[in-house]
Amino acid sequence: MAHTIRFNRDLGVIVLRAKQSMDIDELEQSFAELVNLPGFKEGLSLIFDFRGSTTPLTSADLRRLAIYAERTDARWGNTRWSFLAATDVTFGLSRMFMALTAKHQVETHVFRTLVEANDWLGLGMEIEQILRRTPD
Repeated sequence: MAHTIRFNRDLGVIVLRAKQSMDIDELEQSFAELVNLPGFKEGLSLIFDFRGSTTPLTSADLRRLAIYAERTDARWGNTRWSFLAATDVTFGLSRMFMALTAKHQVETHVFRTLVEANDWLGLGMEIEQILRRTPD
């Protein structure tokens, strides 16, 4: 499997780590997995760590993913998703996803480094600590 999902109930955050290239089908499947986790509830935060992968998507794929995300938006409620991107391509794709989902309840933002991502989720803890406390 090209990704792992870990739910840290204590922190109220789900960490999805992409381990290798993920196509549109696997990304959509991972979105479905998130809302079906035992204990899932409105208001959980998400860290989507793309730093270990490449994700070759087209603009049509991003639109498809944004439409899918809209169908689960109400289940997430008002919360934040943080994307961590190591490559320019992944960063750009994540920015396009942000634009396509700007009207959703879920607020998304992409970061190139952990330092940039600190405090954005509002969990009172640096993102590096969150990742350490939510191991694979």
